[in-house]
Amino acid sequence: MLFSFYPTITKNYFVFCFIACLGALQWTAARNHRLKLSPLGPWGLGRIGTIIGTLLIVGGFSWFFVVTPGLFVSGLAGGELSTLFGAGGLSALLVTRLLNLLWQDDRYD
Repeated sequence: MLFSFYPTITKNYFVFCFIACLGALQWTAARNHRLKLSPLGPWGLGRIGTIIGTLLIVGGFSWFFVVTPGLFVSGLAGGELSTLFGAGGLSALLVTRLLNLLWQDDRYD
């Protein structure tokens, strides 16, 4: 893998995937009323959770395209992008579940 040749793109893409997946998880939790996926608790299951999820997704995309230099030149290959996306998505899921365990008590189950 060529991660070491493109440290800026690699780091930025991982952060982008993490933020976008975190937003997608929050949006999904809010739309489908999944309390176990919402670190915001019961008040994050309605419109507020949907708005926060959408802002995370749009913010992640905006941030990535603004701060990543040389984005449209040769860079990471398909396997590298897939690995980073998987790592970002898995990290977002783990952080979401951890925050859910830390911030919520059992009375909402």
